[in-house]
Order: sequence, then C-alpha cells, then structure tokens
Amino acid sequence: MKEKDIYKELFEMYDPFYTVNMLEKTMIPLLRIQFTPKEAELAVTIGFEGGKIEALSEKTGIEKGKLKKILNIMADKGTVWIDPATEDPVYKTIGLAGPGLVETGGWGNIRFPHHVSLMKALHHFEVEFGKKWLPAIGAPVARVWATPAALPEDAKPEENVAEMIKDAGIWGVSNCSCRQPHWITDPGNHCEHYLETCLFMGDMVRWGLERKMCREITYEEAVDLLKTCNENGLVHTHDPGEFICNCCYDCCVFFVGIRSTDAPILSPSEFIPRFDDDNCSACGICADRCPVDAIEVEDTAAVDLGKCLGCGVCFPTCPAESIQFERRV
Repeated sequence: MKEKDIYKELFEMYDPFYTVNMLEKTMIPLLRIQFTPKEAELAVTIGFEGGKIEALSEKTGIEKGKLKKILNIMADKGTVWIDPATEDPVYKTIGLAGPGLVETGGWGNIRFPHHVSLMKALHHFEVEFGKKWLPAIGAPVARVWATPAALPEDAKPEENVAEMIKDAGIWGVSNCSCRQPHWITDPGNHCEHYLETCLFMGDMVRWGLERKMCREITYEEAVDLLKTCNENGLVHTHDPGEFICNCCYDCCVFFVGIRSTDAPILSPSEFIPRFDDDNCSACGICADRCPVDAIEVEDTAAVDLGKCLGCGVCFPTCPAESIQFERRV
C-alpha cells in the first residue's frame, strides 16, 4: 500500500466516527507527523476498539513482543491508549478528542525530535477543529464549571469541581494542549496565561505518568491550581472524571469556535453572577475579564445571562467585592 493511501485510510477511519471530512486539509498533515506509515497501518488495523496483545498479535500477524514494543512507542507519541497499571491491558488507537489527538500531541512538552513540527501542525488543526467541527455539531460538547471559590452555599457536591475530583486517588498536571502549540507556532502573538494548566485525574494520570505526559501533584495542589487558574482568567471545562481544561479565550479550541461562530459549544454552569449595585464601582475589570463579553458596565455592571457561561472568571478580582453567584433559574 502506498504511503499516501494509508494516511487517507487512517483519516477516513476518523471520518465516519467523528464526521471530520471538513478537516482533511489540516488533519492529514498532522497524521503524517504523528504516525509513521507502518504505525498508521497498525492504527487502522487495531482500530478504536483495540484489544489485548494476544488477540492483536493474531490480527496483525506481528509477534507479541515486537508488537508490544511498537504499541508502546505509539503510546509515548500519544496515538495509542494502553490501559494503565494493568498486567494484560487493552491497546487501542486513540480517538480524536476527549482525550484524543487534539490533546495528546500537545501534552508533555517537547520530548521527541518531531515535536516542534507536530505542535505547529496541531495548532493549525486545532484552529480548524474549533472553527468548523465543533460548531457543526450544533450542541455543546463540554460543560463549564463555576470556580469553587464563587459557589453559593446551596451548591451541591456534584456541582463543585473541587469536590468531584476529591476521590480520584491520583492527580496530575501537564502543559495546555491548545496553548503550547499556539505559542510555538506564532511566537509573540498569543495569550500570556499560565501554560501548565491541564489537570488529570485517575487513570488519565496513571497513563500520563507512564507516557511522561504529565507530572503528579497532590489533591491540595490540584485545588490550588483551580484557584490560580481562575484568578488568571481561565475557565474550568470538560470532565472531572478524566481531565479538566483551564481554557483561555485566545488559544482554547472551544473559544476559537465560540468567537468565530457564536455556536453553543460549551454548556454553561448552573450558576450566574449578581452584582451589588450599591457597592459596584463600575471599574470595568469584570467586563474586561469576561471571556464571552457577557458583562457591560455603565453606572454599574450588568450581565447578559444568555451569553454568560457562569464560569466565575469575573469573581476573584472585583475590588469592591460586589459579585456574588447564585443558582441560574
């Protein structure tokens, strides 16, 4: 099979699963960097369901020891998932997102000779992914979590992201898989937010540690990271069962899509800000920080609840402490 054919075949494997036909121009160059021709062929063969090494050896015709070595190299590159801390794990081609190729190529900093070119290809792909694929879904693909410090007293444990990650047992952090590729691709024309902000939990940490894609932290450090990210203007998103993104308006694929199309890519939290008109100094800091321009300030601050994500980015830097969060009606 010709080299160009196997990358097309690999692309088409993602296509019906995620409807990514609109991304061919940027995705195939990304695949060419992430997979050697032999790895691409193997990824197509084992698929998204994958299997254990005995079954995959029979399916591929590759001796188990040799196959295991190849799959571990692919896992280090972020293209194969291997169940962590398991004697007889399942090996499978990693999907597109959540986690998938959108994230794994950008985790773990620069570790391989191909990583700088990978970061650049990943950034171009992520921009197209945010502008085209996410809006085309027509419904939210992830949710926003109100920052714990802003939560009202009636917030439930399942609405508090700090409580939801408490029992994960293991926590980790890595560089943002959107921010780092943007910085490398377009030096000087990007945000200045913190870089190490992707928060891993549970098996995602174990996998990330095995693959050298993250570093382990304590629960207390994880909670402190949420607080620091909120103060830095970042929005908590995604699934606390696996990983939490701390997203900026400039680099994050979610916000690339939102600012390009106004599509409902993120589901807002259960909470909204209320401003104390008597205390509000109309300084405008909250409006400047809002990632979706939901706040306007004249005599006092006012929020457009139709736009508001309920993230709490406006909360920590109000000099008059005039912002309180309450349940969204």
